Amino acid sequence: MTSGSESSRESASKDRPIVPGFIYHFFRIVLGAIFILASIEKLERPWDFGRAIYAYQFLTGPFAYLISPIAIIMPALEFVAGFFLIINRLVRPSALVILAMNIVFIVAIGSVIARGMNIDCGCGLDTGIIAVIVGTQAGWSAMTRDFVILIMNLVVLFASHSKNR
Repeated sequence: MTSGSESSRESASKDRPIVPGFIYHFFRIVLGAIFILASIEKLERPWDFGRAIYAYQFLTGPFAYLISPIAIIMPALEFVAGFFLIINRLVRPSALVILAMNIVFIVAIGSVIARGMNIDCGCGLDTGIIAVIVGTQAGWSAMTRDFVILIMNLVVLFASHSKNR
């Protein structure tokens, strides 16, 4: 038999979020900033992003017609999802959009590594500290960066703080 105080402690521990609020907010803002920064260059020069998509050699033949729409739509989605993460609105839908894109990025970079290709990642993070740390090539450092982003995204997506956002 448990006492009333033990029951209230168990209830309080169940209500306590697994991820502390400061980590959730830090990851949410950093993730939003990364995707906004990544989108800016692509929004300004979609033709360069289209060339980067083409270099991955995924969309060939009749599927090559998808490159232009993707080069326009994906950066806009990155910007909007990043914006909503930063302002702490529509967090879960934005995190789901980013999760889907991040999985595509990981698969694409994994394919490049497996095929031994040496291409620019096309990530839009070609300047600043991120480019200095992980470079701009689609390789192991880009794969590591994308897995770190994936982990941050999963924390934001599944944190109880984003439940009603």
